[in-house]
Amino acid sequence: MDKIKVLHIITRVVNGGADENTLFTINGLNKNEYKIDLLAGSESEKEILERISLENNITFYQIDSLVRDISLHNDIKALFKIYKIIKENNYDIIHTHIAKAGVLGRIAARMAGVPHIIHGVHGITFPDQINIFKRELFKNIERICGLFTDEFITVGDDMKQKYINAKVGKPEDYTTIRSGMELSQFINAADNEQKKIINLKEDLGLKDDDLLIGMVSKLEKRKGYKYFLEVAKDIVEEFPNVKFVIIGNGSEYDRLVKKVNKMNLNSNVVFTGYRTDIADVFSILDIKVLTSLWEGLPRVLVQAAAVAKPIVTFNVDGAWEIVDEGKNGYIVPMKDTKAMARKLKLLIKDDKLRRKMGKCSQEKVSNDWTIENMVKETDRLYKSLVNK
Repeated sequence: MDKIKVLHIITRVVNGGADENTLFTINGLNKNEYKIDLLAGSESEKEILERISLENNITFYQIDSLVRDISLHNDIKALFKIYKIIKENNYDIIHTHIAKAGVLGRIAARMAGVPHIIHGVHGITFPDQINIFKRELFKNIERICGLFTDEFITVGDDMKQKYINAKVGKPEDYTTIRSGMELSQFINAADNEQKKIINLKEDLGLKDDDLLIGMVSKLEKRKGYKYFLEVAKDIVEEFPNVKFVIIGNGSEYDRLVKKVNKMNLNSNVVFTGYRTDIADVFSILDIKVLTSLWEGLPRVLVQAAAVAKPIVTFNVDGAWEIVDEGKNGYIVPMKDTKAMARKLKLLIKDDKLRRKMGKCSQEKVSNDWTIENMVKETDRLYKSLVNK
C-alpha cells in the first residue's frame, strides 16, 4: 500500500500552540503509513524547531515570501512557490494552519487539484475586537476558502460554533480535536517539593511568603497585558505582598516595562522572560490569570489546570471548556478588570479555596488533551478522507 502523502503549511513556526500542535502531529504520525512534509515562512523561530526537532524523514520547505503581514507582492510570490511544491510532490492531503498560510495554502492546493484539503483553525481570524471592516473582510475570505475546504479541524467547540455561525463551510465538515500537550510534566509539577519552589522563587528575586499571580504567554497586544497591570494596581493597594509574574517574551516587552514604571508597580511586577521550565514556573504560582482578548483554545489554562491551579480569566474563546465557574476558577466579562480583581481578592484571602479549586482544576484534565490523542484523531480523520 502506498504511503499517504501530506503537506502541512503554516505561516511561521514560533513558540505558540498552533506551531507545537503542528510539529507534534507530523512527528507523531506513523511514517510507515505516511510521508509527511512541512512548509513554513522565514519568520520561524529556531528555538521551537530545536526544541521539537523534526524527524529525519520529514522534508522541511522554507519560503521567504510567506510572511505574516499582508503584502501583495510577497503573497503572490508565496502562492506560486507553494503551488509549485504541491504540484511537484503530488500530495494526497494539504493541511493548512493559521490565517495567511490557510488562505494561500488552500488556494494553491485547489489550483494544483489536491484531492483533500484540510484547514486547522487554531484561533479566530475575525475576532470581535478588530476593526469591523477588517473583520468582515477576513470573514468573507474565510467563506470563500471554505467553499473548497473538505474538513476543518478546530481545537475547541467555542471556535467551531463561531465559524459555523459565520457560515464558513458546512457544519458537517467540522471536527474538534483538542490541542495535544505533554501534560505529564505539568501534572508532576503539582507535587514539586517546597524546597524546589523556594529555590525557583529566589532565582526570580521573590520571597517564600509572596503570593504569586501569573500570566504565561507571549507579550503581544492581544494578550491584554494592559488589563493585567490594571488588575495588579487594584490588588496591590489592598494586598502589597502580592506579586504579579509575567512569564514570556515578545514585542510588547519594552512598552510594558515603561507602563510598570509609570504605574509604580516595579516592586510588585516581575518579568521572567522566556522560560523553558514552564511547568515548574506554574508550580510557584498561587493563581493563574488570563487577560487575552481572543484565543483559539487557551493551552495555558489547560496547563495551569494540570498543575492544580485556580484560574481567573476573561470570557475568551475556549475558557468555558476548561473553567467550571465557581468550581476551579472564575470567568469574568471581557476587559472587566474590576470584576477580575474582585474574584482574585476572594482567592487571595482564602488559602483553602485556592487549594480546593486547584484540585478541581486538575480533575478537569483528561486524555483529550494529550499528544497521543491528538495524533490518533488526526490519523483517523486523514484515513476517513482518503478512504471515502
